[in-house]
Amino acid sequence: MNSPAPHQGKVFSYKQFPFGDGGQSDKLLIVINEPDSFSDYIFVKTTSQPKCKDTQGCHCSHNLYVLNPGEDLFPKKTWVQFHELYPIPRLAMDAATKYGEAKRIGQLRPQTVAAILNCMKKSEDLSPRELSFLK
Repeated sequence: MNSPAPHQGKVFSYKQFPFGDGGQSDKLLIVINEPDSFSDYIFVKTTSQPKCKDTQGCHCSHNLYVLNPGEDLFPKKTWVQFHELYPIPRLAMDAATKYGEAKRIGQLRPQTVAAILNCMKKSEDLSPRELSFLK
C-alpha cells in the first residue's frame, strides 16, 4: 500500500466554511489531493451528525466513509462526505490559515487516507475529472 502524499489526509478545522448554497458552518475538512504549487487544494467535508449509514467503512453508493469514535482525529462517529468536493485555491487557504479562519489539526493515518480514497474511487457519482484528483 502506498503512503499518502504529504498533503493528502491533512485535516483542517475551518470556521464558518462557506457552502455553494450560501450557507456557512464550522467544519472539519480533509485534503484529498496532492496539489502542485499551482493547483487548488481539494477537500471533502465531514460531519458528526448521523447519516443514513452507521457501519464503519465504505458506503460508496451513498458517497460516505464512516469513521468510528476515536479513529484517527475524530472523537465522535464521523461521516466523511464526498458527494461534493471543495476546491480551495492555495493562496486562499494560506490566507484562511494565516488569519485564523482555518487551522490544521492533524493528519489521518496512511491506512485511513487510502481507505477513503479507495472508497471514493468506487463511487459512480464522481466525474472522471474529480477522480483524477485521487492519485
